[in-house]
Amino acid sequence: MENNEKPRAAEDVQAAKATAAEKLEAFKAEAGQHLDAVGTQLDELKDKLVAQAQAFGKDIDVDGLKAKATEHFEAAKVSTAENLSNLQAQAETAFAAASAKADELSDVAEDKFDELKAEAAVQLEAAQVKLDQLKAEAAVQIEEAKEKAKGVWHQLFGE
Repeated sequence: MENNEKPRAAEDVQAAKATAAEKLEAFKAEAGQHLDAVGTQLDELKDKLVAQAQAFGKDIDVDGLKAKATEHFEAAKVSTAENLSNLQAQAETAFAAASAKADELSDVAEDKFDELKAEAAVQLEAAQVKLDQLKAEAAVQIEEAKEKAKGVWHQLFGE
């Protein structure tokens, strides 16, 4: 049992770390998809705005509006990308902290397991000493009982 507990605890920690890493990667992938979708939507909105401006007439500075819209949409894309990057960094930091804590807890569990194993070995040794004492005492009592039985035998049968 003791040989299986330590590797199993380490395997559980590694499995938890792997699951957290998979979730982090899934989060990154999903966030990237959302970023791409937002970028596409912003480009579509920009195109619609430019098309509406062109529909209103020639006296509107379409190129100026187009440039401003492009500027605003590009700023929104950059801001969204920065936010996503910050969220990813926070997720990675949280993952690293959780991973470190898992390693720490695994080490503590291993230390505690070693302590319990050592304590069990001491108790086993004490139990073995007590068992040896009881065996020796039982052997003495058996010898005494044999001697008494021989004495009774000799009294009864005289041999």
